[in-house]
Amino acid sequence: MSSRSIVLAIGGTLAAVLILAVTAQQPAAQAPQLTDKYFSSYARAHRVTIRRNGNVVTTFDIPVGVYLSVYSDQPPVRTGQEGRLEFHGNVEIRTLPRGDAVRGDGNDATQLMARAPLVVAAQNVDVVSETIIP
Repeated sequence: MSSRSIVLAIGGTLAAVLILAVTAQQPAAQAPQLTDKYFSSYARAHRVTIRRNGNVVTTFDIPVGVYLSVYSDQPPVRTGQEGRLEFHGNVEIRTLPRGDAVRGDGNDATQLMARAPLVVAAQNVDVVSETIIP
């Protein structure tokens, strides 16, 4: 075998190993950078409303069977109404279907929600999370 063939064989093997190593790694979601946290179990349904300057940007329902977390740069405001929380400022909302939860995370909600497939981040908004009771 010529030296050129040996170099090509070694180079091809190294390239294949590198490609396998890169593609075998699971992409990890970035952990939230905001300090205040709120978590809700999958046992409750929620309605989340995002407003900016008093105008509704969007409203969406989180059904039973989906974890909800809200991260904020300010502590949540607990209103007098049962099941209602308000968040102001920079906010990140994450949802994770119960079936996508990984068993090894145990009770670490931050680690669990770092894998959330849906992340909504907004700056200078008002967010209301309300528990929906059927």
